[in-house]
Amino acid sequence: MKKPAILGVSLVFSVLPILAAAEDFRVFRSAAGQEIKARFEGMAGDLVKLRREDGKIFELGKDKLSATDQAYIAEAAAKAGGESKAVNDAAGHAIVTSEPFSTRKAEELASGLDLDAESQSKYGKSWRRYAARGAAYQLFGAVPNSVALYSDDKGAVTSVSAVYANKGDTGSKAGFGADHFKGGTEATEKGLADAMAKDEETVSKALTTALGQPKVQRFGEGKSRRTIQRWDWNGHSFLLSNVEGEYVGLMIVSTETADAGGKSLRMKDEDLKKRLVDSVVKEPNGDVHISQIPMVDQGPKGYCVPATFERAMRTMGMDADMYLLAMVGQTGIGGGTVVEYLVDGIRSQVYSKGRRTKDESVKDLKIRDVKRYIDQGVPIMWRMCSMDAYNEQADKFTQKRKSVTDWTAYAAEVEATAEDFSKREKPSDNYHVCMIIGYNEKTNELAVSDSWGARFELRWVPVPVAAWASNGGFFMILP
Repeated sequence: MKKPAILGVSLVFSVLPILAAAEDFRVFRSAAGQEIKARFEGMAGDLVKLRREDGKIFELGKDKLSATDQAYIAEAAAKAGGESKAVNDAAGHAIVTSEPFSTRKAEELASGLDLDAESQSKYGKSWRRYAARGAAYQLFGAVPNSVALYSDDKGAVTSVSAVYANKGDTGSKAGFGADHFKGGTEATEKGLADAMAKDEETVSKALTTALGQPKVQRFGEGKSRRTIQRWDWNGHSFLLSNVEGEYVGLMIVSTETADAGGKSLRMKDEDLKKRLVDSVVKEPNGDVHISQIPMVDQGPKGYCVPATFERAMRTMGMDADMYLLAMVGQTGIGGGTVVEYLVDGIRSQVYSKGRRTKDESVKDLKIRDVKRYIDQGVPIMWRMCSMDAYNEQADKFTQKRKSVTDWTAYAAEVEATAEDFSKREKPSDNYHVCMIIGYNEKTNELAVSDSWGARFELRWVPVPVAAWASNGGFFMILP
């Protein structure tokens, strides 16, 4: 058997929030005398938000409650004003507004957190900031290496994930994009452990000062399941993780998500298949490519495999995080993932959501190898060697396409350039995973997508150049 190649976390709070522990349930009475045991979790205008003991959330007008309960809510709301300032001060950002979590506009929060747009599709957006290498930036007292914010298809915030000291970013001297192969890392196991302990202590102290003592629980699915510290506030849960030798991360999710242990809902098969087919774009010049694939910028580290897998999983309607996937894939310090380990690690999670996985070995890459998947809207995770010569050709033809008027002449130029690569010795360096997301049979090109940011979302490369760089085959997640 061939030896496997190593390849190069929602900060929003609701209106008039209240700090509430699990035992803060009380009996509320309506103006008509009906009783319900519930916990007050905030207000939106004159609507009171209550959570029953079974976890169900409902809203009702403030005037529907008894005078005693209205006075209780008024007192709790007043208390919340001080709590919101404490949270904002602890975070170092004005993250509390008068809007509830479920209706907060992600664009506004992204601006407040000074995040850059990372990805946009019909089904959601994301923003990200790699803070450690930029200007001074802190979140809950510590410098996060990455802060990512996600929205749903309506533009409402769904989550924010902040990752502090971790085995990928900490000590990394690598560059962004294709330059992540250069520079290496200065991190050591002890240095990483010390940095993680310091960041965990700092963030935990800031949250405890603002929100009181945390609870401890298990959170996540499959091999990404871990122990977390949890602070609840107005229907939102702050989840702080310290996974030994991996990362320190802070997620903020709804209390419903936290109560469910992080388990996500499964998208219906028919809905997913329709979404995938609808994402296939066919151009008059013969281009066929998949749109609506979320971008994930792996940043200055060797996380091409987990970042690409996150993109594929999100395309298939599954929540994913490259830092958690790096843990599952046993990524080394600074980056470098054994694809087989990651594939084996995520199969159970993929199967639990009703999806299938498929591996395919490809000796001599041709359009026929990818066409049947692309036509279904299924992106292909492709193992290859991301050499300078390959990237130069991808950039060259992607740029040239912007001014093509004669596609027959262009195809001839592609063929002439590609002929040279068919004679070259195969590379055995810069092992990488990216996506094949399209093809053009007339020009004999493939559309590829690297997890390096928006500029690399769609590039075109002649098939012989891709075949020269190809190294092993494909992996797909199928509906």
